[in-house]
Amino acid sequence: MNTITGKKLVIKNITHGELREDYAIKKDSHLTLVYVVIGSSDIFLSPSIHLAGENSSATLLGLVSGKGDAHIHITTLQHHVAKNTTSNLLVKSVLSDSSRCVYEGGIVVDAPAQKTDAYQRNENLLLDPNTKATSSPALEILANDVRCTHGAVVKTFDEAEIWYLLSRGIDRRTARSMIAEGFLTSALTLVENELERIRIEQQVFGVS
Repeated sequence: MNTITGKKLVIKNITHGELREDYAIKKDSHLTLVYVVIGSSDIFLSPSIHLAGENSSATLLGLVSGKGDAHIHITTLQHHVAKNTTSNLLVKSVLSDSSRCVYEGGIVVDAPAQKTDAYQRNENLLLDPNTKATSSPALEILANDVRCTHGAVVKTFDEAEIWYLLSRGIDRRTARSMIAEGFLTSALTLVENELERIRIEQQVFGVS
């Protein structure tokens, strides 16, 4: 179990294999956790965030790029233990070739965790016909004064966007890459702290 006190930003790059992690966030502390998942093989990612202290909060971003025959399976848990806690989660995937992404997201709110605010969303962009994305949310809420929101989107590649970029002299391969990167970078709007957002842009996307 990783214990978080104060404010912490964690960025992890995953290209293969299995990773299971647990984070316990203490009172008045905040964790921003970013997973960058890029691979053409099987990847299993399972982070659990436990908001254990009053006024604790967490932002979790998953930025996924699946290629080849990759099977990417992501399971997350937002566990609200204490009152006045907040969690924001967004997992976005861009899938090409015949890759697949399965997302299973759980939100658990314990009885003492009144005034919980939990957000969970999964968005997927399918670039090729043989790609596939599935999303399965699960909620277990034992408190009666909470706000929990979840949603999922699966969208296919928009040829109109490609046509627009091609009409401006951009080749098709570059246009696809631009659309995919723009889809993923839009996740950073969930990060409210400007300094954290800049650090993520610099480390993940090479933006100076």
